[in-house]
Amino acid sequence: MRTNPLIGFFRTIFLYLTGRVRFVKSSIGEEFTMDDGKRFTVFRHVVISQNSKKSTKPQAVFRVRFQLKGMSIEKNKKFSRIPMLVFMGFHGFRSKYWMADETTGLCQGVYEWDTRQDAENYSKSIALAFMTKRSVPGSVSFEIIENQE
Repeated sequence: MRTNPLIGFFRTIFLYLTGRVRFVKSSIGEEFTMDDGKRFTVFRHVVISQNSKKSTKPQAVFRVRFQLKGMSIEKNKKFSRIPMLVFMGFHGFRSKYWMADETTGLCQGVYEWDTRQDAENYSKSIALAFMTKRSVPGSVSFEIIENQE
């Protein structure tokens, strides 16, 4: 139940109401070159402010890539606001960078999670299934990277 969409939605509303959702505008436009040489530009970055009990660093990063099916990157920038209302409330979610490569149309999401288990739960969630459904078949790939710090 750690990725129940209804619970995720209501928890996201709670996070908004308590002022813990922070969109980092200074990240927009930042460019990242990944280990494989692919370059992405950030178009949205959200961070969930942690209470004093969770002062530890996130233990896992979940990186997903996909090619949109029948949707431009500009349209996806608007559309991607809908699923975030669910997954931001999932147990262990800390932050996400939304990124795109305008030249290839490849999109990438980089999420931070409290634990590797939280990231694995996300990989089996309705949110990732929804992403897969609206992507070119076979284009979705992801990896979970444990934070070594």
